Amino acid sequence: MCVLLPHSIPVLLPTRSPHCPLFCCLCILVAVLLSAGASRAQRSSASRPALTSLLAAPHNLPTSPRRLADFVAVAQQNSPQLIELANQVSQNRLDSLRRKAQNGILINGTGAAVLYPSIRNRQGEAVLGYDQAITNGGNYAVVGQVSKPVFNRALLANDYRILGNQGQVLRNNRQLSALDLRRTVTDQFLTAYAAQLQLDFARGLLTQLRQQDRQLRQLVEAGIFKQTQYLSFYLSVRTQEVTVDQNRLAYRRELGTLRALAGVADTALVALEIPTPPTRRPLAGLLAPAQRQYTLDSLRNLFDRRAVDTYYLPRVSVVADAGLQSTSYLPRALSHSFGASGGLLLSIPVYDGHQRQLQYQRIALSEQSRRGYRQFITVQRRQQYEQLEGQIRAADALLVRIREQLRIAQTLVGATRQQLATGDVVILDYLNVVTSYRTLQFSLSQAETDRLRSLYALDFLAEQ
Repeated sequence: MCVLLPHSIPVLLPTRSPHCPLFCCLCILVAVLLSAGASRAQRSSASRPALTSLLAAPHNLPTSPRRLADFVAVAQQNSPQLIELANQVSQNRLDSLRRKAQNGILINGTGAAVLYPSIRNRQGEAVLGYDQAITNGGNYAVVGQVSKPVFNRALLANDYRILGNQGQVLRNNRQLSALDLRRTVTDQFLTAYAAQLQLDFARGLLTQLRQQDRQLRQLVEAGIFKQTQYLSFYLSVRTQEVTVDQNRLAYRRELGTLRALAGVADTALVALEIPTPPTRRPLAGLLAPAQRQYTLDSLRNLFDRRAVDTYYLPRVSVVADAGLQSTSYLPRALSHSFGASGGLLLSIPVYDGHQRQLQYQRIALSEQSRRGYRQFITVQRRQQYEQLEGQIRAADALLVRIREQLRIAQTLVGATRQQLATGDVVILDYLNVVTSYRTLQFSLSQAETDRLRSLYALDFLAEQ
């Protein structure tokens, strides 16, 4: 007799059995469970390709970025740590599917062909071999086993909560890592931009000195200035040329460090664009990633406590098997040894040495540590936010003073240049005035860069 179930799973049923009705019912039950398991496997394999699209496709970004936003985007796209965290999020989703499969129908197949030989004497007594009352002379079996956990909704629901909490922690960690990477890249971008400003300042001063050099040569030739005074000025020009070369090397080094952080393979010496100041915003509250981490830890402690409770609940599983088991390998014996069985398995924890209370105490200590960390980080973030706001106010006041001094120095340079043409000012005095003016310009650029650094630090702290 053959029963053909869905998914083309044929099940052979013997035509003769001492308990034919009960035997046939058990065999059909096993076949139905096997069919359901095959259906689940087909649906699971059909849904697997969708998991490959969990990671977003990378955007088209410039190969030689110059803007801060482009450097941050390239760094986040190339960061192996962010890629690993994204993969961990995908693995967490696979763990949820795996837990669902563990709660489904589990099918196992076993086979055995074992002979227990026995040597007897002339009187028929066994002189060598295992006791036949224990071994039955052999074991020949081909059995399919099916099991399914039941009445475990509380355990399954808490496991899903734990897996969901783990996924939220991974996504929050990825967000924190992205913020840390953005902070590192931004800080190095501002360092490289400051080196670029210093190079531009040195180049500007050298250009101005070279322009004045031609005028001074004419004045020396006209006898207005002495040759020794011009040689002192000429030495300053040559010294400034060396300074430009040194600043160019420093800028190339800082730009290379920035590109290494972002994973950019370009080595060309290009100019960075002026970074745009970020919008000032208030300090984020409990929804900030740094604060949300402790909220997720609190939920994990709660779920761990529930997991301890569900561990001590009774567990019930439905089990069934069908196949062939015989003590003889003879065809006639094998043909009469088909069978099936089914029933329930019950597991109840009774005593484990008070491990439940010990686990409760362990979770309570974790919760105590979490509260201490959260209180500390809350106070620390508020203190850092107020400190950065004070630094920005001081930088604004400093910029006002430098701009005022720069306006006065610009007027002085113009007046000194006019007097230099008539010989009323010596060359060294003019050189000192020009150098002071250019130094104030560089100080203004440095103060603006420091203010940008404080603004970005405040922006990161507010978002984190």
